[in-house]
Amino acid sequence: MHNLNDTLEDYLSSIYIMSHSHRTMTSYRLSIVNKNQVGFRNFLQQRYGIDEMQLVERIKNQELDIYKVLSEFVLFLDKRGYKPKTIQVRLAAAKGYLRHIGIKISTDECKHSVRMPKPIRYRDEPITKEMILRLLRNVSPNLQTIILVLSSSGMRIGELVQLRISDIDFTSRPTRIRIRAETTKTREERETFITAEATNSLKDYLKKCYSWNESHDNSHLKNIMIFGRASALKTAPKQDIHAPESLLASNLLIRNLANALARMPDLDEKNSNGRRVIHFHGLRKFFRTTVGNVCGRDFAEALIGHGFYMDTYYVLSEPQKRELYLKAEPYLTISDFKAVEQNMEDLTAKCANLESQFEQLKQYLRLNSVPIPDFNKR
Repeated sequence: MHNLNDTLEDYLSSIYIMSHSHRTMTSYRLSIVNKNQVGFRNFLQQRYGIDEMQLVERIKNQELDIYKVLSEFVLFLDKRGYKPKTIQVRLAAAKGYLRHIGIKISTDECKHSVRMPKPIRYRDEPITKEMILRLLRNVSPNLQTIILVLSSSGMRIGELVQLRISDIDFTSRPTRIRIRAETTKTREERETFITAEATNSLKDYLKKCYSWNESHDNSHLKNIMIFGRASALKTAPKQDIHAPESLLASNLLIRNLANALARMPDLDEKNSNGRRVIHFHGLRKFFRTTVGNVCGRDFAEALIGHGFYMDTYYVLSEPQKRELYLKAEPYLTISDFKAVEQNMEDLTAKCANLESQFEQLKQYLRLNSVPIPDFNKR
């Protein structure tokens, strides 16, 4: 068993090298060895009474067919109520592990021979500003700051908990946030912005938690993980105690949000798939939809870190990026958002009316042979 565990750890290390994702490592580990006896190793013991190394020998001796084994593993998980997406992840982990220990698996043959349950696609209810505003009124000040920063930046929760004070440029308008490559899912550095509302809340949070002073030198705080608090280590479940601090901090914030929602039955609604309507990734979707509607899909996708759109983003100059975000800022502002949006609509209508009148005036001047001044000259 010691050798088996060493082999599994070698495999998981190779997975980590590719993704640098501790969540992926945890998921793949559960796919092979599960405390509820539903991992691939558990399946082999229950179905055949063998371990992985014995499986390799029996396949080499043509006593077992690997595709039949994998098909039975899928059926094993399906009968225990696992969802198609989870089964897909566990099958991928098992295939990768088997390849790691010397079993050849053809991707095409596997697709043909191993039948997968069809995934069920649910429609998520969108998070609205009304929901976010009610949530802000009922959570702690710290959680308020986190909600405002996430909903106005499009960051992932895993990126937020690794954010440092040195990553934030408060001198920029809007406030600019640098998201370091080592903290992103795509391993690619990017930047985003936050609203003035989120900026004020973040400054209050930094003053309260770290004695940060806007007018003083804060260089001694520059490498502090703003939201990766030490309390995450104290409250972590025993099985997670060796997980990285960023993962523990993410899990702590997820639990805090869930606990807050449990105290607000009106907001603690569930989607058809049983998942809460309000969750941190939902705030990211809110940002993507809002910015996409105002500034276009490409800009929104680049800000949230979808790599395909990054080239489009980086041809924009810094003033263009700021200008686009400022255009979306009123729609990302949560407090008094109805008044802000109404003001925007009124200003837009007035601007359109003035442009129409200006065009009419120019037309009148042309018809009467009156020279039109060059208004671009100062």
